[in-house]
Amino acid sequence: MSATHTDTVATRTKSRTVGPVTAITLVIAVVLIAAVVIFVLQNTDQVSVEFLAWQLDLGLGVAMLIGAAVGAVIAWIISGTVRARRALK
Repeated sequence: MSATHTDTVATRTKSRTVGPVTAITLVIAVVLIAAVVIFVLQNTDQVSVEFLAWQLDLGLGVAMLIGAAVGAVIAWIISGTVRARRALK
């Protein structure tokens, strides 16, 4: 192998360290996940959810979490289409 080839390989394989922004983001994510778990565990009352032909009996916390997730996905799809339209202009 030539010296140039080994220098390029060494440059590409630098060790990556966790920066302060990444660490803060990780801590925030862990706190949010813990909050969601606590929310679901504290809202265990059973509710009946009917949608079209489906009927589900779920815990209140789980039903609200699913509703929030579906709403977030819908918002993400709509914002993606708006961004795509603006990029085409």
